[in-house]
Amino acid sequence: MLFPYLLALAAAMTAPADQPQPVTVTVAPTRVLLEERAGSRLNFDFQVQAGADSLWLQKVEVSVYDKAGALVVRKFVDNNGFSPSVTSLSHRVFAPGQPALVFNPFHTFPADVDVTRLRYTFEFQTSKQAEVTQTLEVRPERYQPKAALTIPLKGRLLIWDGHDEHAHHRRLDFQHPVAKQVGIRSNFMRYAHDFVVVNEAGDKHTGEGKKNTDYFGFNQPVQAPAAGRIVASYAQQPDNDNGQDYFNPRDMVGKDPLLLYGNYVVVDHGQGEFSLLGHLRQGSVQVKVGDQVRAGQVLAHVGSSGSSYFPHLHYELRTGPDLNVEGLPAYFRKFRLVRGSQSRAVPQGALDSGDIVLQEAK
Repeated sequence: MLFPYLLALAAAMTAPADQPQPVTVTVAPTRVLLEERAGSRLNFDFQVQAGADSLWLQKVEVSVYDKAGALVVRKFVDNNGFSPSVTSLSHRVFAPGQPALVFNPFHTFPADVDVTRLRYTFEFQTSKQAEVTQTLEVRPERYQPKAALTIPLKGRLLIWDGHDEHAHHRRLDFQHPVAKQVGIRSNFMRYAHDFVVVNEAGDKHTGEGKKNTDYFGFNQPVQAPAAGRIVASYAQQPDNDNGQDYFNPRDMVGKDPLLLYGNYVVVDHGQGEFSLLGHLRQGSVQVKVGDQVRAGQVLAHVGSSGSSYFPHLHYELRTGPDLNVEGLPAYFRKFRLVRGSQSRAVPQGALDSGDIVLQEAK
């Protein structure tokens, strides 16, 4: 298996050996995965830490090279113009010694772009108007799950929030002070999906949706996406109701950190792949730690526990059962992708925010 090779090239401005470097830029996670969906998608971030002086980010540029080493695409965001594109970045000002996360602005490429190697160049300015540059090279790994995954919920489903560049799963800033306070050190939900049961009009509930029972998905059975062993679960957290999210992230301190998901089940599929299914209905979990489960077996029912505003199923493929692991791309088998009045069968494919699918009960 090829792992990404990260080469930190020489900074344009260096410091003496006994002084900190003016800036350090690294990638997170260090294992960069490539998700294939109508082209290539990259889901990683940059950690930036200034040295002894504050820095202002002026430009980020990416150069994409194919297998032969030829340049395919070059793009950038910078501070040019009345509405400079650099303002779209998550962080642009960096205080000395304080790490901050910059979400990757160049993450999606068409199918005809070979993304064998990418070179990202960061340009900064110091408080003394000096320029600082750092360049990193990334070789992403194409990832295919080893587990034969199926969508764990049946019916007409909307991916309410997936892992595109605007999704809250994707934009988990683990350098945020509150994230650090509760012990979050990585983006475990980097490739997550929120599945919501909807009708043909796309409505997710009847009436005003003030009660959990107004939602079409509430109490629907949640099935194992693939065979495996239960390695973690919780079932006693009350469901939120009346459109409220009563979860406080600080409740995770000193307790089970996975209570972020309310009631949950974690399935170990083997070979380093785990499924987490969260926001389950209180008291609905039908399995216990140590149980072997088959694909399609009912594990629990949809609820609205934990950090949840309304009933839905949170699903993520991940590298471990705990909080500080990394997300993995999930490719589901045998579903129908709905495009308005048309739909088509998909033997296997990835899903993301806004997609509508039909998953028929067997």
